[in-house]
Amino acid sequence: MNSQIRYFAEAGPRSRPVPQYMEQPRMAVRSENKVPRLVACVDDGEQANAISDHALAIACSLGLEVTFARVIEAPGHFASPADPIEWQLRRRVQHEDLSKFANQDEVEVRANSVLLAGNPAEEITDWAQGHGATMLAIGRRRSDKTRGLGSTAQALLDRADHSLLLVPPGPPGEAGYRRIMVPIDGSTRADSVLPIARRIARTHAADLILVHIVPRLEVVGASRVPQLEQLRSQIDVHNKRNAVQHLDELRRRSIEDGVDVKTITRGPGDPRSMLRELAIEQKADLIVMASHGNTGLDDVPCGSVAEYLAGHAPVPLLIVRPNIKCSFGHEASNCRNASVFRFEE
Repeated sequence: MNSQIRYFAEAGPRSRPVPQYMEQPRMAVRSENKVPRLVACVDDGEQANAISDHALAIACSLGLEVTFARVIEAPGHFASPADPIEWQLRRRVQHEDLSKFANQDEVEVRANSVLLAGNPAEEITDWAQGHGATMLAIGRRRSDKTRGLGSTAQALLDRADHSLLLVPPGPPGEAGYRRIMVPIDGSTRADSVLPIARRIARTHAADLILVHIVPRLEVVGASRVPQLEQLRSQIDVHNKRNAVQHLDELRRRSIEDGVDVKTITRGPGDPRSMLRELAIEQKADLIVMASHGNTGLDDVPCGSVAEYLAGHAPVPLLIVRPNIKCSFGHEASNCRNASVFRFEE
């Protein structure tokens, strides 16, 4: 385990001269640091422990190294220069607190920490891209009616650079997972997250819940369509039949991979709200889903369902980007298994 500090001289705006008292030797970014890793963004709030627990649980399953990252505002971001002694003290305190996450006795994965300075979303993204990160973990804020994403989490979601683990507010739960829900919509992209979900399920001896919500059929000019309800009913029956067949096939493959699987088909209805309700009903403790589904629009950071659950899921949500490539075998996994992730730029 090790810790790193990225100094203000490296993180500050390039167009402004760095104050003399802040100049420090820069840390070189070495190519060997580009190992598959998960960057857990933790602040000094009470939610940090929950983020840490979930980040370690996911990293354990997928063979990822964990870097605990924290971003503090650099002196150059203030209207007037900060007191150099106060700034150095603040940085030292933050670094010592951050290092505690990587140095926990019970941590079974390779872990380290890095203290950054500047704009949180920009600094986290830049560091992650330079050090082989495939995933980021960050907390959500508490919200009932509005979206529960803070500005940093929203910016990371919109950048679409990394897969994202979003942890809702609340105290840390039991270590590991028992019921993992995977939304399926019949698309190849939605199916592609199953190797990841199965690997997590095997590590934690969890059950998979594969869910397909048949969307509500929208008809323009409905009042002019004869026998509309009959036509709508026929299409709903057809979609449900195909959904059931597809889930049965996925269930068979997962059982062959040594994972207990339950399948649920619901609808027609709004997949966004119905998935949220199902997660509560089924007592899921993790949702794993693709960032894009049937629509598969490449010019948006994620689909409408993933975007809704990002701010409203009642449990941690792992959004898997399409630039994550993986292939997992049938072996029983543990926290020291080599990662088989490959991250495409």
